[in-house]
Amino acid sequence: MRVLHVNQRAGFFGGVERILHDTAASLAVDGWPQALLHEDVDPDARFTGPFEIAASDPEIVDRFQPDIVLVHKTGQPEKTDSLTHTRPTARMVHDHDLVCLRRHKYLPVSGRVCDRAAGRSCYTNLCFVQRSAPGSVFPIAFRGLYAQRREMASNRAMRRYIVGSRWMREQLEKNGFPAGRIDVVHPIPRVLEGLQPFAPSGQQEILYVGQVIRGKGVDLLLRALARLDRPWRTTIVGDGNHLQACRDLASELGIGDRVRFTGWVDHEALGAFYSAACFAVVPSRWPEPFGMVGPEAMARGRPVVAFSAGGIPDWLADGVSGLLVPPGDVQGLAAAMGRLLADPGLAAHMGQAAARQVRNHLSHRGYLDSLKRSLEATQ
Repeated sequence: MRVLHVNQRAGFFGGVERILHDTAASLAVDGWPQALLHEDVDPDARFTGPFEIAASDPEIVDRFQPDIVLVHKTGQPEKTDSLTHTRPTARMVHDHDLVCLRRHKYLPVSGRVCDRAAGRSCYTNLCFVQRSAPGSVFPIAFRGLYAQRREMASNRAMRRYIVGSRWMREQLEKNGFPAGRIDVVHPIPRVLEGLQPFAPSGQQEILYVGQVIRGKGVDLLLRALARLDRPWRTTIVGDGNHLQACRDLASELGIGDRVRFTGWVDHEALGAFYSAACFAVVPSRWPEPFGMVGPEAMARGRPVVAFSAGGIPDWLADGVSGLLVPPGDVQGLAAAMGRLLADPGLAAHMGQAAARQVRNHLSHRGYLDSLKRSLEATQ
């Protein structure tokens, strides 16, 4: 089958591009020709390698003659309209942008997860008030629902929707997308196949890996750490626009001497941090569409403590490969972390179970086979 991918970027910019590149490369190995329609003025040759053709010109459709179009993310959704009506088209919904005015799926004032369809509540909860683009005269901007509803209406004409978790399927259904055309396919990158589990560390070391932005909840993790009544140390690996605020919060809470902020670390260098850790924490405030950091920790033999937000329960088996806590429950997060710190044997047992779960149920091959079935059903 000939697959034309549609994505705004043609480079390694984030998780969307990571799974897109892995998908195209693996499908090409399986004998499915791949092409990419993008919007980048300077595409990365390393990224475009798996594609027979990669271009920003819509004429790529006539040149490549795809059997199916797979839309990922686009800054110009109107460009996909003609494709939807002329070719079998599926949409891989990687995040909340399609159904959420704020794109984050948590409320700006309370921080609670939003479980409602786009509509009146977007206004009553002030989700229409947003930060202005860099360089704007005013610090805030207002965004209405017209464009959101228009894009959703356009996407409803597609034949199939591929989402990473049950949570994402529920959100599409609530926004009027037909349940029978939504497939849950866990997006597992190839890198997971090369990870080997470490032996238990025996240390009271807690690890966070990921972006340090408000939606990732590092501030909630710090507040939970301040409630622990036993020895611990924490390493926070990552960078982002909430980093300095989190540094300041750690000092304010009196735990700055036990929290190490490393900043950005290359993926190849993460092994040493996982090796030293007793367990990893995923304290996300926003409901993760799927969330790959947790499975990466599990593949390395580390249990995960996490809020049960969004797609996290799809990969974290509570009491087996880690511990789930109600979203935003700081005291519950502290209690779960304290439980594993107090019982290294339990942490080790859960870490072994986590590695088995990844090996048996969260493989890139399994993802690819499920995706191929969805694409074949789209024709």
